[in-house]
Amino acid sequence: MTHDFSAPGNSERFHPLFKARHVALIGASGNPKKWGYVMLRNLINGGFAGNIYPINPDADELLGKKAYKSLREVPETPDLAVIAVPPQAAPSAVRDCAEKGVRAVVVITAGFAELGDEGGRLQDEMVTAARAAGMVLVGPNCNGIMSPWEKLYVDFPSYHVPPGNLAVVCQSGGIVDGLARRSMIRGLGCSLCVASGNEADLHMEDYLAYLADDPRTNVILCYIEGFKDADRFYRIAREVTKKKPVVAYKAGKTPAGAKAALSHTASVAGSDAVFDGICRQTGILRAKNLHHLFNLGAAFIHQPLPRGKRIGIVTAGGGWGVMAADECVSLGLEMAVLPDETIRRLDAFLPAWWNRGNPVDLVAGSAPDDVLRVVETLLAGPDVAGLLFIGLMPALKFTPEELLHRGAPDDFWGQAIVRAAVELVRRLNGLARQYDKPVVVASEHLISSAEQEARTLHAIGQSGNVCYEMPYEAAEVMAALVTYGQWVSDCRA
Repeated sequence: MTHDFSAPGNSERFHPLFKARHVALIGASGNPKKWGYVMLRNLINGGFAGNIYPINPDADELLGKKAYKSLREVPETPDLAVIAVPPQAAPSAVRDCAEKGVRAVVVITAGFAELGDEGGRLQDEMVTAARAAGMVLVGPNCNGIMSPWEKLYVDFPSYHVPPGNLAVVCQSGGIVDGLARRSMIRGLGCSLCVASGNEADLHMEDYLAYLADDPRTNVILCYIEGFKDADRFYRIAREVTKKKPVVAYKAGKTPAGAKAALSHTASVAGSDAVFDGICRQTGILRAKNLHHLFNLGAAFIHQPLPRGKRIGIVTAGGGWGVMAADECVSLGLEMAVLPDETIRRLDAFLPAWWNRGNPVDLVAGSAPDDVLRVVETLLAGPDVAGLLFIGLMPALKFTPEELLHRGAPDDFWGQAIVRAAVELVRRLNGLARQYDKPVVVASEHLISSAEQEARTLHAIGQSGNVCYEMPYEAAEVMAALVTYGQWVSDCRA
């Protein structure tokens, strides 16, 4: 029997897990090669403000923290215990937690149901003990959680993703860490990261139900190998997506992948066609790969939802506009036909040789402020539900002093590019908010070095915005925004 975290008020049972005040690490170690060392180091280095209790019968102190021989000796009851002991010892550790009154446990250890019947028996022992005591249990066979707003990092990576509005729940530790790292590189952050492992107790849908009401989460990203209870997942996911978007990547689509999923997390992958149907009927946005998954999730952090599928395109080059238009139409979007009034307004300030259609091609040259006037003119029109802005370069504004350094390898020019790009994307997203229509930006960085490009994308993310690289990415993001916008509208009808 699973927990029902979809019921009102039950999400509070997650607080000892994600908002722990004090943490015990059972299996803490002074050996840098062991998980118990890595987990303790990351928890300390992450800046966790609560008490940390390393548990090791053979140590008096670990990484500057007083160590305890057993959980019984800890002077207070931790909210959360992290277990990193051999599998045969894990059930006893869970029972010790129950006896101590711990409310949540994360079992890092592998070697349970994913390996067969004996491991499955040990896993069942842990679940029985946890549920009898009213504890929640993450894992086993996982690499932990990150709760950045609480500076709670009980996870393998040595990096600490900053707080943000993107939640990541994956049935793979490596993938949750990879997505968290991508978020950090792009200047964004995460509200919560969970490697759910074997999902012996808490299942994917339990985390979804909790995150649906988490005010720090704007969008939920999932990597799924299989389900413990597909019907329950369906019921909960359908309610969650009415509140916020869920983007999922489903692995195990082929016989080889399904076999790998069973040995990885003991997940039964199920039919790919069935999952496709679940997505359509629940409003889940299905990603085709992890790059796509992240791109879609990043868009939902800040963009308004379009009301319709007629799209305008403003492009810095004709070829880019052609590719963007092709991608939009292939994804079921429509190219907006600019009405005569919109064309007259654009005629008033664009060069006489502009193409007078959609996409609006800026290759002939326009002042940066005029580029933004084009964007605003299209957004103000009734026939444009959203806009793709392809190519930042024509709209970047530089000071005379900055232009003297144009193309120079010095840091002054690099800082100028970052400043101008961040300011432009901020203004574009200001227009998106003003007109309540999404503006999705994609651009190569033709006047930047590789290092400057990375710095620019990171700084844009830190400002709360996103810049994609290719027209097809912008089109895919816009299509997802349109699809989810229609789902929300249908749910409210």
